[in-house]
Amino acid sequence: MINHSLGFLIKQRVHVRVVNHHPKPTMNAKQTAIDAYLARAAAIHAKLERLQQLADDHFGHDPDAIHWGHVGDLGRVEVGLDELLAIFGGDGRIQSTCRDGRYRQICR
Repeated sequence: MINHSLGFLIKQRVHVRVVNHHPKPTMNAKQTAIDAYLARAAAIHAKLERLQQLADDHFGHDPDAIHWGHVGDLGRVEVGLDELLAIFGGDGRIQSTCRDGRYRQICR
């Protein structure tokens, strides 16, 4: 279970632009799983924000000049997003199994 401080750390890293910061490893420095997780989550949040900005601006296309090529491009984007959502069970939750082997979202 992720606690509330994890969300704060992700937001903090996104908003203070530590998104793609990859410190050079030293002999004594060892990255922990939570550090790597937070860095990747922050990078994903930044990319999602950028994607939302592009969507709000019609993905840079003039709405009066939309053609079928633009429709095809958005179709590919939609398929890619569907694939990403499938990783997390389609509704943003990571698929993991219950004790009886069913997926968590049906265990409730």
